[in-house]
Amino acid sequence: MTSAEDSPPVVGTVTEYQQAPFERRRQWTTGEDLVRITGPEKDRYVVSHPDLIKDVLLEDSDDYRKFDPYKQIFGGGIVAVEGEQWRNQRRELQPFFETSRVRSYSEKISDIATDIADGLEDGTTFDAYESMKTLALRVMLQALFSETDENRTITEATDSVTHWFRESASTGEIPGDVQDDYERGMERLLERIHDMIDAREQGEGGDDLLSILLAAGETSDADYTDERIRDEMVTMLFGAHETSAIMLTYTLHLVADAPEVQDRLVAEVDDVLDGDEPGEQHLDELTYMEQVIDESLRYRPPAHAIFRETTTDTTLGGYAIPEESIVQLPECVVHRDERWWDDPDEFRPSRFAGESDRHSFAFFPFGVGPRQCIGERFARIEAKLSLAVLFDRFTFDRVTEDFDMYASLTAAPDRPIKLTPHARDETTVTESR
Repeated sequence: MTSAEDSPPVVGTVTEYQQAPFERRRQWTTGEDLVRITGPEKDRYVVSHPDLIKDVLLEDSDDYRKFDPYKQIFGGGIVAVEGEQWRNQRRELQPFFETSRVRSYSEKISDIATDIADGLEDGTTFDAYESMKTLALRVMLQALFSETDENRTITEATDSVTHWFRESASTGEIPGDVQDDYERGMERLLERIHDMIDAREQGEGGDDLLSILLAAGETSDADYTDERIRDEMVTMLFGAHETSAIMLTYTLHLVADAPEVQDRLVAEVDDVLDGDEPGEQHLDELTYMEQVIDESLRYRPPAHAIFRETTTDTTLGGYAIPEESIVQLPECVVHRDERWWDDPDEFRPSRFAGESDRHSFAFFPFGVGPRQCIGERFARIEAKLSLAVLFDRFTFDRVTEDFDMYASLTAAPDRPIKLTPHARDETTVTESR
């Protein structure tokens, strides 16, 4: 029996954790739902039971705030702000992410995915992660800025931010050259966004998020100054394109090693599309595709853990958690816990068919509670249409079998993810349909 004065069991140190974060978390949480990792400045707490996850993200959410490094990158963006400011920004952003508006982007998403598919060659190995980053970045540039092509400045800036987070996660310290590269990249990115804001303010409108936020402006409750708009654009650009790219990459990689899944997925695509280009009218009918996406999110969640900091001395699971402690909720552990999942290390999309009696907080790839990811609908529609385009044209074989992942804000692969596409008809895949 524990009391509020007790601390969770200590399982290791931050240094040990950083050496092998995915392995350590699965090892250290076996038999324990809340454990403590000691650090030189702050201890970290790993929460792996759905009941406790519900407490952190829903029941006692006021006792927790977003992880401080979010603020360093995203400033006044929605992912980093708290309280009334967050509520006001969420209210302004919500119309852009309503289902009907997101679905209206279907044709644009499909066109971008088709461009990516046109660049693949039958039997020629390609790096799926690089291709999916290009696809996802172009989709977000279209949605945020009405930009139709990949922008080199923005690409390099997002790469530098990703590198910065990886170094911070793996070592706790940022090498000087990585910090310099990050600062240069962010400076160029903010300059590019500022140029876009100037163009819009001079009368060049667009059907995108930038236009919505400029229309809201400083007189809105969210106080959308040019600086806050820049922060919001950085938040959406980095958060959405990186996680979508990882989700698409891992889904292709998993399906490529599951012949029965791939055959069934291809059959559904053929039946639903019936020779048409993938579009909004097909979204609701791609039901097995949705199961494949959910199983991919379970098996390899792009955001491997949700991080919070305590705002006060609090209790969790009967243990005392001090103020300003780092708390992490690892999807990568909970999504593979055999208490909630049969054969958790098996890739089996059919587990998402129909109703289930599993704990409702045992699956949270987009978070849960009031701060659940606002872009979930967009990400799911982007994934459905992109995969429909790709599997309409190709089947895939794995070349890269094994890889490790970075435990940064995302779970990006540590090496190229090579796949070989095989055209599903006699025409070359570089020709338009």
